[in-house]
Amino acid sequence: MSSSSSSSSPSTAAVLVAMIMIMSLIGTHPTSAHEITHVCNGAVFHRDDHRRVCVYHLLDHLLGWTDPVPVGEYYDTYDCDRGRHTVYGYRWRADGYDGAACLGTAKDVLQNRQCAGHIGGRAWSEGLCYMRFEMYPIEEDLE
Repeated sequence: MSSSSSSSSPSTAAVLVAMIMIMSLIGTHPTSAHEITHVCNGAVFHRDDHRRVCVYHLLDHLLGWTDPVPVGEYYDTYDCDRGRHTVYGYRWRADGYDGAACLGTAKDVLQNRQCAGHIGGRAWSEGLCYMRFEMYPIEEDLE
């Protein structure tokens, strides 16, 4: 009789697994890397090209040095190689914590992950944030 009652009620392990899954959903943040859409320019700097650093500086400028990152739109440029190249950037963020966190994730996608080393890219999460950069002029000495 005890075997029939245990088969009709959920096991302790199943209940624990279900609780863990529910708790993990509660902690899910909409700005995870999986929810940031990105497009990278096909041209890539050589691995040791110093112009990569110019892109990093521009992306830092787009976020600013205030916490939280100001709401709304912001444009910036960064001159590289004594004005021979210019990196252009734009960012927008929605009001609220999600918008600020979203921009941090977008910057990471552009600078350190999917678009790292590219001469241009865009990353966004619909309704939360948008960030893009491009370097001009585009030259033939790229990979």
